[in-house]
Amino acid sequence: MPTAVIIDDSPLIRAQLRQILTRMGVTVLADGASGDEVRPLYEKHRPDLVTIDIVMPGKDGVTAAVELLQTFPEARLVMCTSLSSRDKILACQRAGVRHYLLKPFDPVRAEQIFAHAIGQAPSRNVSA
Repeated sequence: MPTAVIIDDSPLIRAQLRQILTRMGVTVLADGASGDEVRPLYEKHRPDLVTIDIVMPGKDGVTAAVELLQTFPEARLVMCTSLSSRDKILACQRAGVRHYLLKPFDPVRAEQIFAHAIGQAPSRNVSA
């Protein structure tokens, strides 16, 4: 069974993501509210998927993703954001992030993106 860690400063978004992932058969091992929690939670749980909000208190999601991928290039990340800032998305792409989910998100679309990120969907370029 695939596993995930959710990082988002909004308790409502964390609950929505948990619900979607659980419905997909993904076990959510932990969640956090700050980019500062990304690496420690990844190291502790080694999940198949990490969802990371881009704008959060403390370390932002872009910085957290870059740092995580420098040490763990195999990590599979989905960046969740309400931003359409091309600069932030480009920074994530340069770090190796391949999947994005724009808020507010459609649960069906979110499932497609998560499934692709963890290898449960046909290979194709999937982003929000």
